[in-house]
Amino acid sequence: MKPPATGPLVRRVLPALVAGMAAALLGWLGLASPLDDLVHRALRPPSTRPPAVVVLGIDDSASWSNARLAALIERLRLAGVRGIAVDLPLAAGADGDAAGDAQLARALLDSRVVVGVPLRARGEAPPEALLPPVEFADGTRLGHLELQRDRDGRIRRHLPHMLTMDGIRWPSLPLALVQPGSSTDAGSWETGERWRVPYPRPGPPTWRAVDVLQERIGADRLRGKWVLLGLTDPARQARVPGPHGSGALYPVEHQARTVAMLLHGTAPREVPALVQALLAMLVAAGAVFIGLGKREPGWRLPAAALVGMAVSLAACGWLFERQYWFAPGATLVVLGLALLAWAVAQARRQWITRRRMPGLATRRSLHAALQASRTGGEPHALLLVEARVPAGGDGEALATRLAGLLRARARRPGDVAAYLGDGRFALLLPGTSAAAAERILDTLRDEADAQALPLLGSVHACGSGACDCLWRLALRAQPVQPAH
Repeated sequence: MKPPATGPLVRRVLPALVAGMAAALLGWLGLASPLDDLVHRALRPPSTRPPAVVVLGIDDSASWSNARLAALIERLRLAGVRGIAVDLPLAAGADGDAAGDAQLARALLDSRVVVGVPLRARGEAPPEALLPPVEFADGTRLGHLELQRDRDGRIRRHLPHMLTMDGIRWPSLPLALVQPGSSTDAGSWETGERWRVPYPRPGPPTWRAVDVLQERIGADRLRGKWVLLGLTDPARQARVPGPHGSGALYPVEHQARTVAMLLHGTAPREVPALVQALLAMLVAAGAVFIGLGKREPGWRLPAAALVGMAVSLAACGWLFERQYWFAPGATLVVLGLALLAWAVAQARRQWITRRRMPGLATRRSLHAALQASRTGGEPHALLLVEARVPAGGDGEALATRLAGLLRARARRPGDVAAYLGDGRFALLLPGTSAAAAERILDTLRDEADAQALPLLGSVHACGSGACDCLWRLALRAQPVQPAH
């Protein structure tokens, strides 16, 4: 008993599985992140509102005492700022400056001030919160400063909550600043969320803190702003790159962009990684499986790949409107590679087909011969023929047989038989009338019928007057109409 034929199904299933797995793996590893960054930036409409967030950079950190920092916070409070986030390593003053420590502690008791808490990693265990001295932390609003980098070392996401080794769920510094509340009363908060942060241009401005303290920046420019204090001293703080297309920023500047996002009310949460991988696999594998539905896919595969790309982008946009982020880059890359592979395969098929048809002129040579006949005013006839491929037939084999018939008909020195591509041919017969060309076409049909080769053809004859053969040849993309 003959086993069932599984070849066509395998030719569809295996490439579809490979495409789906490749899309899932690319997304999981973040290898398509540049394309994801481009899509995310395109989905963010440009903001027409001036930023309500300002970074005050401390670029001469060695000269900043606790008393000076307290004076800066007091000046910001008098200027009418809406909130202050302190992203600085706080410590007791040198040489026992108790007065400066007390002054800073009083300044931090303001309800509008939030102090950042660094986290120290502990392997797979929850991190450890490095609290500031008790005189600064007691009664002060606190928020964690963790900035998680992706595999390529860039910061794109924000961690709104972190669970530390002591069981406390800390809000992030931007969240604690914009949404006031106790930093430790977080029973309803969840961990594990990731927010995709936009990096618009221009972002929140960065001013020098010393210019505020010395009144070079007036209160009118600070009133109603959200202010973040942080290190912008390259000797003590390194810049970290953001998404592709944005520059490297100090950590406090990354935090400022999250504050701006929260103020605008747009904080898209990332779809879980497993769900993203399954969606990418489904779209990529489905597009390739549908595109390979026939042994001779023609335009079926590129059409399916383009539809798959559109579906991926539409899903990304639909989820983005609902404050979720799905990264479409991996699917776009895999389906783009499928398009490229199809184009290479088509070019290779064309090249092989031409190699199988030696002795036939190219389209360019046919153009030159036609132009010479027109210029010399010589009567000529142009036959356009193609093999009608039945359902399930082998188009390449039929075209090869038709090429042999045309080569046999191009007997005189001036006759030109040419291959036009896509199984279509032309035969130029100088000094031939329309009636004679029709007889030649009938003879070709008889010879083709004898070989079970269905043939379509048409004749275009020109005398010494106007000639439209070149125009007829330009329409070769349309199926040849049978002559009547």
